[in-house]
Amino acid sequence: MTCSLIMTKDPLTAPESQTLGEAARLLVEHRCTSLAVVDSGGKFVGMFGLYDLMRLLIPKVALAGGLTPNLRFMGDDAEELRARFRDVRSRPVGEVAERDMPLLHPDTPEIEALRLFCQERTTLPVVERGTKKLAGVVSYFDALRAVTGTRGER
Repeated sequence: MTCSLIMTKDPLTAPESQTLGEAARLLVEHRCTSLAVVDSGGKFVGMFGLYDLMRLLIPKVALAGGLTPNLRFMGDDAEELRARFRDVRSRPVGEVAERDMPLLHPDTPEIEALRLFCQERTTLPVVERGTKKLAGVVSYFDALRAVTGTRGER
């Protein structure tokens, strides 16, 4: 089997010019962990997901070592994070999309996709060779379906 058989075709995407606020709304509304970011021609630019958004909001010092002890300098509520979101929500998602990641191709063997998925632990883009046009993604659910043989709604 190949990626073309296990991937989600026509996944939810974000144009690179879309704002972080709009991309965050899509993540919440569609209950997905990440979006493929594409240019106006459908060429893959990068991935943007909830972890990328949280990394923009949580101060880097809070991510060093154990998270809870390092958050003491922040208040007891999440208002500071909401304020940080308001500060960044108008930025284009293309500016912060994760670009340094492995790319899969429709003819990539399924086992290679699953191996990479386990290493990266994130949704992986499937792009056409040569053009980098987005063909689909291999998500958590796609990997689980491929391994278990369980069919679910798409």
